[in-house]
Amino acid sequence: MTFSFRFGQSGAALPSALLALATLSGPLAPPAAAQNRPPGAKSVPSRPAPRTVWQDEGPRTWAPRPTSDAITANDLRTRLYGFADDSMMGRRIGEPGNYKGTEYIAREFKRLGLKPAGDSGSFFQTLPFGPIGFDSSAATLSVGGRALASRKDWVPTVPSVLNGVGGTVELNGVPAVYAGQWGDSTVMLDPNAFRGKVLVFSAAPSAGRVAASTGAPVSFVSCTDVPDKFGANAAIAEEARQRANPTAPPARRPVLTSQRDPRVAATGAAAVLVIGLDDMSSQQVNASFAQPMGMRPAQPLNANAPGAATISRAAAEQIFGKAAAALRVGDTGAPISASFRHQWRMSSSPARNVVAMLPGSDPTLASEYVLVGAHNDHVGVNPVVVDHDSVRAYNMVVRRQGSNDPVCTPTAEQQRKIDSLIAVARKVRAPRRDSIMNGADDDGSGTVVMLEIAERFAKQKPARSILFISHQGEEGGLLGSRWFTDHPTVPLTQIVAAHNMDMVGKGRDWQVKYGGPNSVQMLGARRLSREFGDIIDSVNANSAEPMAIDKSWDVPANPLNRFCRSDQVNYVRKDIPVVYMSLGYAVDYHQQTDEPQYIDYDHAARLGRFVHSVMTAVANRPTKPAIAGPDPTMPTCNR
Repeated sequence: MTFSFRFGQSGAALPSALLALATLSGPLAPPAAAQNRPPGAKSVPSRPAPRTVWQDEGPRTWAPRPTSDAITANDLRTRLYGFADDSMMGRRIGEPGNYKGTEYIAREFKRLGLKPAGDSGSFFQTLPFGPIGFDSSAATLSVGGRALASRKDWVPTVPSVLNGVGGTVELNGVPAVYAGQWGDSTVMLDPNAFRGKVLVFSAAPSAGRVAASTGAPVSFVSCTDVPDKFGANAAIAEEARQRANPTAPPARRPVLTSQRDPRVAATGAAAVLVIGLDDMSSQQVNASFAQPMGMRPAQPLNANAPGAATISRAAAEQIFGKAAAALRVGDTGAPISASFRHQWRMSSSPARNVVAMLPGSDPTLASEYVLVGAHNDHVGVNPVVVDHDSVRAYNMVVRRQGSNDPVCTPTAEQQRKIDSLIAVARKVRAPRRDSIMNGADDDGSGTVVMLEIAERFAKQKPARSILFISHQGEEGGLLGSRWFTDHPTVPLTQIVAAHNMDMVGKGRDWQVKYGGPNSVQMLGARRLSREFGDIIDSVNANSAEPMAIDKSWDVPANPLNRFCRSDQVNYVRKDIPVVYMSLGYAVDYHQQTDEPQYIDYDHAARLGRFVHSVMTAVANRPTKPAIAGPDPTMPTCNR
């Protein structure tokens, strides 16, 4: 989705709470030894710090240095500036940047002396994840021995539940027969005439021509019409209003061959060709050969159904020797040969959970585990290239929760504020084109806090064992936590409590409702075990660094579907007490601007020390938290 900004216009500036032009004090630190340098981390020479644009902005680069067994802000900087560097290309599951990130996590676990707890004595648990689709280089379709050009003359049809077609076509000189209009149930097809043949259909008129711009909005909604969902209570109120005043979803335009034709299966056709390529948009044509990533299917979709392709009118004329408009049911054509297969394969950059264990010191309790996790993936590279500071200016004014808030057309006053912020930025630095979704907060922050907790525990001897898991594929649908809880590497019944950290890098008082330097949003602690929640509150009450725990999101209304959007869900599904800790959604959520220089490292370190204290208390208790059973008032998340 593109952004449109007006540059160079004057207007009122935002309050200083959102903007600062302070100069960072002190030179950057000298480079560290490379023993625990994160991927992407670069040593930079000492130089005066540049002026900054944003109040929360730190240095653009950070010289890595050795980490210690204390959980500190500088340790987190050393880790995150590498882990969320541009060179990691957004760490999308199944891509090289993510693979590189999991290598770093495993390397750190090994350096800290933790035990591998993945598959086959390794730190890794590999998910069956990879691309699925047609191989355009191997797919062929020919008429009477003459090859048709893919994309120009034909494209394969991707199997779906709706269209009912199969994913495999292997033909060698099979006769073609015209079968009329796709989906026209008024025309009976005699199985004796069509069995074992290639059935050629004309696309249904209702499919029509789908313009290339289908689905793109004519204009965005005015920002004055965007409801306020800032904070849990505001989100609850707005979602209640929407339930009371539902609106019908926009109608979808039909897509060629989107509905199944039951006559195909009844005739025993060998394959199906639909004349309609000329009416497909370029996006639809390209989508036919797209290879989206996903988990390995249990079995091929519509495995026993004939495969299909969409052909051009010129290709149809080549088959039948006359124009498509002149065809009549039963017309026979030239023999068809074809070979194409819709299939899944493993990614060349395997998707992996990273799992490590610190053995417990108590002979009786060491077989039980206290788990801590965070997800290592993000969303990769955005095809839309934007100006970094312009996006941040726009979001500061009208999208305070990043992609949780819709793109909208600013009012005149809002536009003046945006222009003012951009004008200030231009006085400091030139525009910077940006497309990488670095995921520093989501969830690079949770990942590096987990590593700091691991380094702290590595020097200690808790009674119970500590299990560290870097979940894969949270952004793809909580895939890694689902895979781990369905294929555990330790007995799930022995995990006494789990702690999930997601987005623990923001939380400033102007970024998050009820934010502040010691704030934390906590969800789920009492959903299965009331005692687990009591333990957390007790640790906090006796802490030298108490946290201000915000429980406003942990309510039956589940505002913004908050509890169901991270990996704790899969532990609840297996009756494991789990708490989800976060510092909240902020302006950079799922934006190109989610970069390491905007993280509140002191706040994240404080939270890390708190999580470590909670885990220590659970690990050293003589009894595990008692499970009272699920709270029926809370959302089940359909899992």
